[in-house]
Amino acid sequence: MFYVFLCMSLYHVVYSCLAYTVAYIMGKLSETTIKSMKWEGKDRTIGDGNGLYLLLRQFSKTWIIRKRRKGKNTITKVGKWPTTSVRKARAIAAKKVLDDDPANVTISTLVDQYLTKIVQKTHKRPEFTIGYMNRAVLPELGKRKVQDVSRAELVYLIQDYTINGARTADQLRSSLKALFGYAVELGYREDNPMLGVTRRVSNYKPVPRDRVLSDDEIRQLWGWKHQNAALLRFLLLTGLRISEAQLGHQDEDFWIVPEEHSKNGKSHWVYLTDLAKEQLPFPKRRVTNTAVQSWLRYNLDKLGIDPRYTPHDLRRTAATRMADSGIEPFIVERILNHTLEGVMAVYNKAEYRKERINAASVLENHLIKVVA
Repeated sequence: MFYVFLCMSLYHVVYSCLAYTVAYIMGKLSETTIKSMKWEGKDRTIGDGNGLYLLLRQFSKTWIIRKRRKGKNTITKVGKWPTTSVRKARAIAAKKVLDDDPANVTISTLVDQYLTKIVQKTHKRPEFTIGYMNRAVLPELGKRKVQDVSRAELVYLIQDYTINGARTADQLRSSLKALFGYAVELGYREDNPMLGVTRRVSNYKPVPRDRVLSDDEIRQLWGWKHQNAALLRFLLLTGLRISEAQLGHQDEDFWIVPEEHSKNGKSHWVYLTDLAKEQLPFPKRRVTNTAVQSWLRYNLDKLGIDPRYTPHDLRRTAATRMADSGIEPFIVERILNHTLEGVMAVYNKAEYRKERINAASVLENHLIKVVA
């Protein structure tokens, strides 16, 4: 009896080794050979081709895909046998080979990688780029291969988008240039088709703004009772950008703008005068910048004010009124959180706390007189 048991055990070991050896030599696995394979004291992998391997462990047999990219080995788990059959595992491996081939990468895949890895992690206003991709790029080019898209197609896409405005179309142009630049970095293309495509295709002609509010316009702003008007008055009193006002927070007599919400990546503060505090608190549910701009545009059109002013023009007005009131230019720059130039940028690290507080009070008194 013992002899029979020993013979059967040896048979299973020999058969398992033989099956493993045949699979290794042939490079292909079958349901029969996998079923016969036994764990022999240590884990091992058996190749099937296309980077597909069967990981043989004591209590499981798992399909994995093993690849080497950019000098690093990557392992992707496919599924456990027999739930994932040989045929299914091979189909998954074949699809991954196609997906990994730069020649087969679609615009949809590129956009997904660009938004996930770059835009959402580094852009301060990712919603703009996401909107351009979802509204303009993906509907027209989503299923196209990255390598097949031509410059002429992209130019046509931009020109067609001018129906939404020349400036908007030009922002789409910038987004496409960055998108295909990323494709070149990933090796999906050898060239960036957007290089050399200028603002002429969007017909956008940037005009430097020098708009500041008149005394009458400031009085009109103070007469509005809407919550958006309070936000706009806050911008005029502090010199902040609209996003800095909405994403900052109050700390007693100061408004703090964290570095992640500051345009130049540096944390910032402004002094809150009594008149600035009267404009607080802002609604708990944040109103988008676009909604505030649309609301302001609508009210200015009703009043027949042309040219209209924008929320950012309030920041320019605050700087102008402070300068006209005798505040030193470098103090105004500190209040606006501008990056100083030249020697000042290297050597002048002073905060000018007292001077900035005084400047805020001077601006408040000036506006009180205008409104009165």
